[in-house]
Amino acid sequence: MNTELTRREVGRLTLIPLAAFAGLSVPAVAQATGPGRNGRLAYAAQTSSGLQLFTVRADGSGVRQITHVDGDAAHPDWSPDGRRIVFEFGGESHAGVFLINRDGSGLRDLTPTGFQGNPAFTADGRHIVFDSESGNIDIFRTDGSGRRTLTHNPFPGVGYDTDANVSPDGRFITFVRTRVPSKEQALFSIRVDGSRLRQLTPYSLDVGVKHDWAPDSSRIAIIANADHQPAGTSANVATIRPDGSGLRMLTNYSGGEVNALTGSYSPDGCWIAYRLEDHGKFSLMKMPANGHGRPRRILSLPEAPRFIDWGVA
Repeated sequence: MNTELTRREVGRLTLIPLAAFAGLSVPAVAQATGPGRNGRLAYAAQTSSGLQLFTVRADGSGVRQITHVDGDAAHPDWSPDGRRIVFEFGGESHAGVFLINRDGSGLRDLTPTGFQGNPAFTADGRHIVFDSESGNIDIFRTDGSGRRTLTHNPFPGVGYDTDANVSPDGRFITFVRTRVPSKEQALFSIRVDGSRLRQLTPYSLDVGVKHDWAPDSSRIAIIANADHQPAGTSANVATIRPDGSGLRMLTNYSGGEVNALTGSYSPDGCWIAYRLEDHGKFSLMKMPANGHGRPRRILSLPEAPRFIDWGVA
């Protein structure tokens, strides 16, 4: 991917060849930004004690650090009511799915053993979908019970499925399927019952491990050319229709020194938040979701704001 791996991601790549799970049917799941009033944005940034989670208002004010874990806190996802955040904790010997209240209280590990992460709430807030160490997407209740497998990556030992999202209308699940890590990644979709697997983007587009549905289910925001393939190619924000057609580049950087990496739609559907990398300088940005109009800077930061997610007020 376009940034350094978290500790959990390194651990997962090590453990994938050793694990296998059976799949069962599951209820609809969602990481997509749900409709509502725009609230705070969550993101991860590097600190002296590893990646930690921060939140900020959409005007750039009120920055708060909400985690102080001994390891990496990554991949935050707001609950549908905006009261909690589920995220990935990565340590040296364990990585798991953690819950925390919006103010940083109530930290809880839902997966005390193994390596799993990149979690997201379901639309009703009762389940969480996440990456398993088997290289597939799993789901369980918010208390950690009832774990089930959702996808089956066809490249065991090398590839894996990650970054699950469900359309806000509840019809489709999308996820990133990695065939060759940091080189060949494509967006796929299935119906909520697990049927009709469909590839939405070519592996050559190398989508990044962060995508998001528009609140009205009309478009999907992706990162194109996330790993700079071929060398010198810039990563850019793009959107597609749910059937994979209509690729629309919202940024058009080139040369590899300036990159734009998709984060999240705003709950009102008017904006897309993203990370801008400009010759070693980093910003949290937002642009009109239709691609018309000038981007606006939310924050300038000394470290890259990663895994951006925009919550409801």
